[in-house]
Amino acid sequence: MKKILLILCIVFAFGIKTNGQPQEKVEALKVGFITQRLDLTTEEAKVFWPVYNKYSDELKKLRRTTKGKLSEEFDELSKMSDADADKMLNEMTNFKVSEAELIKKYAAEFKKVLPVKKVVLLFKAENDFKRELLNKLMQRKGGKLD
Repeated sequence: MKKILLILCIVFAFGIKTNGQPQEKVEALKVGFITQRLDLTTEEAKVFWPVYNKYSDELKKLRRTTKGKLSEEFDELSKMSDADADKMLNEMTNFKVSEAELIKKYAAEFKKVLPVKKVVLLFKAENDFKRELLNKLMQRKGGKLD
């Protein structure tokens, strides 16, 4: 039953669009990880994954937009004036505020489709997944992240 639910969740989350790309594999693993951690029922999965996908898309867009701009500025940090560095610092803090506002917005949306304890578990599961992913990458390179 759990395997069927996991397959259904992956179908709901991605519409079976895995072409073997590394990012898509990571996303599929993330779907399985979150599904397992939240112990989603079939009905919960049907309403949760569309909301989560919107959240994830908005978060990726925000990060992509800011990351690209800031990474270019980081390359020039040693040549920046204090005023430019201050402007960059403001952009960094504005990004963090925007990210927090997005999380707050979607926490309210998640509470509409999941019990509040599962919403809390969702954010913990995301962090746990990132940590496990980083640990696996570090192990491949001979180190470990604790």
